[in-house]
Amino acid sequence: IRERLRSRGLGDVYKRQVFITPQYLSRLFGRFLGCSAYEYLTVYRINKAKEFLLTFPRMSVQDIAQRVGFTDASHFIASFKKMTGLTPLEFRKLN
Repeated sequence: IRERLRSRGLGDVYKRQVFITPQYLSRLFGRFLGCSAYEYLTVYRINKAKEFLLTFPRMSVQDIAQRVGFTDASHFIASFKKMTGLTPLEFRKLN
């Protein structure tokens, strides 16, 4: 996942590497991790974004969004706020 952070989704990438369908991958995520592959990837991306926000205080939110795999900064901000209760800039200021 770290190597494919900027990829749009896990399904196509991993079906070629481990020879399973995206649907089966999703079922495995649900069974063993208790969430969908999409949810897992979103949590991973938001956690990486937190690292970037704290490590690189001058990096723009748009650049961080792109680096962690969001193609749209507004979707990134909404996802970040939904997960943390704060916008990325609020998170940065509090930490």
